[in-house]
Amino acid sequence: MTPTLSIVVTGRNDGYGGDFNGRLLRTLAFNHDRLTERGVPHEIVLVEWAPPADRPQLGALVRESLPNLGSALTAYLVDPRYQEACSLNPKLSYLEFLAKNVGIRRAKGRAVLVTNTDIYLGRGVVDAMASGVIDPRTVYRATRVDVKLGADESHVHWDLLEDARNHTTYKTIQPPLYAGGSGDFILVERDSLHALRGFNEVYRLARVGIDVNFLVKAYSSGYHIADIGSPVYHTSHVGSFRTTKNVASAETAEAAWGRRGWPSRQVIYDNTDAWGLRDAPERRVDAQTTWLDFSWDAVPPLVDLRRLVLPAARVGQATLSAESV
Repeated sequence: MTPTLSIVVTGRNDGYGGDFNGRLLRTLAFNHDRLTERGVPHEIVLVEWAPPADRPQLGALVRESLPNLGSALTAYLVDPRYQEACSLNPKLSYLEFLAKNVGIRRAKGRAVLVTNTDIYLGRGVVDAMASGVIDPRTVYRATRVDVKLGADESHVHWDLLEDARNHTTYKTIQPPLYAGGSGDFILVERDSLHALRGFNEVYRLARVGIDVNFLVKAYSSGYHIADIGSPVYHTSHVGSFRTTKNVASAETAEAAWGRRGWPSRQVIYDNTDAWGLRDAPERRVDAQTTWLDFSWDAVPPLVDLRRLVLPAARVGQATLSAESV
């Protein structure tokens, strides 16, 4: 049966941001249970990018801890050599959006939600997904509410998440791009997302700004960007970009998150047909796990300036300016 929804998340078992595994398990369990309660057929596509050789696989830990996920979980392990071959920034240790493209490319759902491993779906978001109304050529976004450190997450429920006393900040979203915490919630009909060829694989110097750059790509391609009308909830933690902005330099590209000042709102990109490591040899590890072997044939071009277009403009409308977005 084709699932209604594919949820694409990425990670690896390296303790990122402290209790990474705990955040992942709590949000996966919560989101799976809420979608199941509303009768939304879904799959979880977990991409482990450059997994550490000396630690257990993240997918195996998820299956052991959350056996009720059953066949809903599919894991892809990406050979660490892709990190070395693709990164153009020696301080950027995780190519998050190339990893997400791997999942997008292989997702089977009629709609694909690209999110992060510390995001709880809001009540209205689940209602919207249960309605089954996902318009083609529309990118759905959601306001992100940060839940403060110290909030009790041992028994997460919507009343806890919705309680304003547990909130610290809101990532408000405004037209035309509805940017603001963009990487936490991007929901698109699968064929429309494939037509855009996922996130930028040309500029591989940063993690910051790639999500906004995708919205610019969609907007300039004539897609509608809309607020889904309900928030999602983000677990605050040490090591996130919000708590470590000082490690992303505005002057140099060689920073841990890349250069914050690169023109992500002024350029668009065009990935090759092989985006998402299409040509990576696949080897089945078990019924729910696939290993992507390394091949230079699958590595995106190192330099492909023909695929950057200036300026970014919506089809048939005026050019976007930095002030307007």
